[in-house]
Amino acid sequence: MSDWVVVGISGVTNGGKSTLTKKLVETLPGTVKLINQDDYFYPEDSQHHVPAPGGLMHHNWDIISSLDMERMEKDVLDIMNSKIPEKSEPCFDRGVNSSPHSDPSSSSCVNAVHYHPVLLLDGFLLYDHKGLMDICNLRFFLTLTREQCWDRRKSRMYEPPDPPGYFDRCVWPMYEGHLKRIEKMPGVVFLDGVGNPYQKVYKEILDLAKVMK
Repeated sequence: MSDWVVVGISGVTNGGKSTLTKKLVETLPGTVKLINQDDYFYPEDSQHHVPAPGGLMHHNWDIISSLDMERMEKDVLDIMNSKIPEKSEPCFDRGVNSSPHSDPSSSSCVNAVHYHPVLLLDGFLLYDHKGLMDICNLRFFLTLTREQCWDRRKSRMYEPPDPPGYFDRCVWPMYEGHLKRIEKMPGVVFLDGVGNPYQKVYKEILDLAKVMK
C-alpha cells in the first residue's frame, strides 16, 4: 500500500482546476507533487484522434481517446512507488488563510506535525479512466453553468485554436455526457467553480494526510 494521498481535481473545462491545484501546491505542508492530464494529449497528427462532431474540420480533443492515459497512469504509479525523501524535521501546517510564504516559526503557523505526501491529479477527464479513479483517495469535481463556462472559454487561446462552433457542438455536449457519468460514480465531491473551493479542499486533504501517531 502506498504512503501517498492521491487527490483528483477534475471538472468542467475552465472550471478553476489549475488555479486550485496551483494554490494547493504552494500551501500544502510536506511533500506535494502534481500531474496534469493536459500534458498527455496525443500530438495533433496522431492516429488516435477522431473527428469532432457536427461536421467540424477539427479533432475531438474532449474525449479520453485523445489522451495517452496509459502513460499518465504509469507516471502516477511511478510516483506512488517511489521512495519518499525522509525529513529530519516535521512540516508546518500554516492553515488555509495564511500566505504560502509564511515563516514557519511565526505565530501564523500552528502545530508542527508529520504528513503523508500528497499527489494532486489535475484533469478534465480523470474519472473516465477507472485506474486513476480507483487510485484517488479524494475525488473533487468542479462545475459551471454553460454560460459561465463559455464566458471563460471564449477568452482562452488553445493550440490548435478552437474553430467557430466547437464549444456548442463538441465541448459542452461532451461535458454534459461526462457529467452524467460522474454523477453515478461513488465518492465524488461536487464543487461550484465560481465559488472558492480552496478552503474545503485544503482541509479535507490535510485531515487525510496527517500522520496519526
